[in-house]
Amino acid sequence: MSAAEIRQLLPQLAAQSEAELHAIIGEFMSREEPSVAGEEESLAKILSVIHDEHIHIPPKPTVFRKLYKKMSVAAAILLISGLGVYLYLESRKGNAAIEIAAGSNDLKPGTDRAILKLSNGLQIDLGQLGKKRQIRQDGVSISVGEDGQIVYQALEDVGSKSSLDYNTISTPRGGKFKILLPDSTQVWLNASSSLTYPTSFTHAGIRKVKLAGEAYFEVSKQLNSGGKSMEFIVSTERQEVKVLGTHFNVSAYEDEVATSTTLLEGSVLLNGKTMLRPGQQGVNNDNAITVKSVNTLDYIDWKTGDFNLKNDDFRTIMRKISRWYDVEIIYKDSAPENIKLGGWISREKNISSILNLIQKTGNVHFKLEGRRVIVSK
Repeated sequence: MSAAEIRQLLPQLAAQSEAELHAIIGEFMSREEPSVAGEEESLAKILSVIHDEHIHIPPKPTVFRKLYKKMSVAAAILLISGLGVYLYLESRKGNAAIEIAAGSNDLKPGTDRAILKLSNGLQIDLGQLGKKRQIRQDGVSISVGEDGQIVYQALEDVGSKSSLDYNTISTPRGGKFKILLPDSTQVWLNASSSLTYPTSFTHAGIRKVKLAGEAYFEVSKQLNSGGKSMEFIVSTERQEVKVLGTHFNVSAYEDEVATSTTLLEGSVLLNGKTMLRPGQQGVNNDNAITVKSVNTLDYIDWKTGDFNLKNDDFRTIMRKISRWYDVEIIYKDSAPENIKLGGWISREKNISSILNLIQKTGNVHFKLEGRRVIVSK
């Protein structure tokens, strides 16, 4: 089987339900080991495709060679189901579902929810605004587009205004939202985040926004009255990101130790001195910024509707779960500080799905009580 054929197979697997995918894996794992010419070459191609998709498979001991071959193909299937190889292997350690207290229910994932606070203090629930309603503010039309994003559109020249107005859009815990700014820059806000921005970048003379939490930006290039490109600046508590036109992610939650900027396209300048290139991430705990090369897709998992479990420690992952499902995490004295995890799972699933998956490692126990998750050994 060629690498091209393997890649053609993946979309077909994607059409299967998760239960069907696990059935395919189970059937494949139970088969007798075949002896076919060219088997090693086929295995190498499968592993190459898996490597291209950044799926990690542990080194193969000779004694487990046959199992390793089977798991290599199973890994390609797991790649589509959204579950990592490591979590599939680890899930074989235990099969107990999380404990749900009497009177409590499984919790659904977050949705498109946000509050828009206008410069005059008026607050608007964008989830209730509706796709046909339009708000006018200082020569600007504010509406919700067909795809659910908030859209700003200039209705008149505001260059002569004597004052500059700012709006703030905030997502609650368990919410996310997409924004089309007045300069056509697109912004995706993660849960428990806020973005403050001027109603007109032209009048402001500079494109500067303030972020708390996490957001992904696709910045549109814009020229000033002199024909020069206008910088776009994202200001956070610990970082200032300057760009012209580019795609990047900024994570600046107050309850996280570090602030990070991950660059997908173009170039950005951090704190006026550190330049990032595509595929790099700038992280700072205090004033110093550390630059490293990363797989950028791992850091925009939330934008594409997934949880990536392989890059963060256990407590960081639990904070992400807390924000997305709007739950309080309570750690018992026996709760582990860290658990080695890996793989991906959809953020569109109920909270029990991801907690069950982590609990199946056999290293942690979860109990759901209302909107509280009790963590113990």
